[in-house]
Amino acid sequence: MSAAAALIEAEELTPLREDGSAYPQGISCSIPAGRIVCLVGPNGCGKTAYLRALAAVDAPASGRLRLLGRDASRLGDASRQALRLRAAFISEGAPLLSVVTGLTNVTLPAMYHHLGNADQVRAKALEILEFLRYPGRQDLLPAYLNQHERLLLAIARCLMLSPELIYLDEPFHMTDSACRERESGIYQRLARDKGLAVLIATHNLGFVKRNADEIVFLHASGVVRYPGWKEFNGTTRAEVRAFLDAAA
Repeated sequence: MSAAAALIEAEELTPLREDGSAYPQGISCSIPAGRIVCLVGPNGCGKTAYLRALAAVDAPASGRLRLLGRDASRLGDASRQALRLRAAFISEGAPLLSVVTGLTNVTLPAMYHHLGNADQVRAKALEILEFLRYPGRQDLLPAYLNQHERLLLAIARCLMLSPELIYLDEPFHMTDSACRERESGIYQRLARDKGLAVLIATHNLGFVKRNADEIVFLHASGVVRYPGWKEFNGTTRAEVRAFLDAAA
């Protein structure tokens, strides 16, 4: 698939709330490789729900989604499993298996999918951890690692499967400013150097300002897309102005 091809194509894709009702408005977008797209908005606006719908993790209330050229509504079990290898999703908190070491967490998916022998998989895992500049110990259980280290292991685990898309739900949660800065650099490199499409639901407007190629603003009555921070910050739309004022 060429760098200019759309990896994600959504048409009025409308996610479901936890109570089974639909959100008020669908999202339409076309996202190519190498882009960082940020979903922002006040608490309760549906950032996680829209992110999960765009990742085909949850079925939508309505609308259409094509991921990597495939109609997400027509995927069977085998096709959906294959899609997960190419479209990685990291939920808030970056959960890991608690009973195995950090390095084993990274290698398990590749071993499960038979993507090499043990030595090959371990070598690739170490290469990815070096790319991520992982600062922690690899032989500890996740409980003994901080949130930044656990997040990097979760990202490494996804990268072992060579995805083209990566979705992250509140990745900056519970990390300090220095860690957030290092994580920001990782998402830049994933998009600019590795050519992944990176979709992030976040409250971190500093990251959005510096890095977002596109901003999707979610609010109580709908969805608005902006091509970058300049347009987002300069809008006169009342919902955006209230959100930015509250975040200042």
